[in-house]
Amino acid sequence: MHITQLKLTHFRNLAAFTLTLPPTTPLIALIGPNGSGKTSVLEALSLLTPHSLRGADNKSHIQQNKPQAGIWAALTTHSGDNETGQTLRGGERTLTINGQRQPLENLATLGSQVWLTPETDFLFSGPPAARRKWIDSATTALNPTHATAVQRFTQHRQARLKLLIHNKTKPVAPDWLEAEERLAAEWGLHVLTNRQNYLSQLTPHLTTLSLKLSGTALEVLQTENPLAALKGKFERSREIDAKLERTNAGPSTLDVQGTLTLEEQNIPLHQASSGQHKRALVHWLVAHTRLVKSQRNQPPLVLIDEFSAHLDTPRRHLLLNELLTLGCQVWLTDVEVPPNLPPQAHIETMGEKTA
Repeated sequence: MHITQLKLTHFRNLAAFTLTLPPTTPLIALIGPNGSGKTSVLEALSLLTPHSLRGADNKSHIQQNKPQAGIWAALTTHSGDNETGQTLRGGERTLTINGQRQPLENLATLGSQVWLTPETDFLFSGPPAARRKWIDSATTALNPTHATAVQRFTQHRQARLKLLIHNKTKPVAPDWLEAEERLAAEWGLHVLTNRQNYLSQLTPHLTTLSLKLSGTALEVLQTENPLAALKGKFERSREIDAKLERTNAGPSTLDVQGTLTLEEQNIPLHQASSGQHKRALVHWLVAHTRLVKSQRNQPPLVLIDEFSAHLDTPRRHLLLNELLTLGCQVWLTDVEVPPNLPPQAHIETMGEKTA
């Protein structure tokens, strides 16, 4: 995915933003003070995929006191040139691709993205939900159908939970609950399998980092009938799920564990220092990019917020060289122009806060 044109209207603190680029532009550096809208541009770009940069709700993307926001982008992919448009109004987000209305999960067919932000610096010390979102975004980059599987599983998991909660005061039809559990199990099995397949394919590209899924939901993959096993987990957890009003079985309970190996020392990422954590994420980013290019013949779009905060100057230079050699288009933000940018880089100076 290479962006050739981006237009934003009333998006976060940007009343209007337009940028047109030659198709071969390898790197775009958004330079400016805090509050100038640099991260807002990256957030808008991330909405060209099913998984956004910050995971914020649609309403927070709309400029204050405005009824709606708009994102329009022209981009080149392995399948050719495409145009996408999105309108955000209230809690709704509508999408068109090449003039045709599309479900949001179809964004995965256009290409993939990967990003480093200040929030990812705490990925393995934060809540498991952030890591599940992270692994699902990475998995979708390799398997675009995963976005649909996650969306369908979430839909039926939430519908099942609502029935269980409602059932505490007014009984619901058993067949209705059984149907939601069956559908949640069917889509949940896709989610489990896709996540496992992604990590299996990623592992050969990793050297100093290892990643694995953890949680009892993985047990179903070792059974003769994984679908029945997962559905059984849902059935057995009905009472506790209704009592706690959350799902306590299945893919939504999994976690991702990581270990960094440095000088023959294995360091769990949840115990790693800030610098070690950043080093592990950069290692994953490069390995993921290599994997996606090898499997899909199209490297991901790379977004790096607060570029200078992640690595020292020599390592930043090595990272950019690696990503650009792989054919990625890189968008980064910083308060000053980083040294040693390639001559083809486009430097976009952002002004003071626009709203």
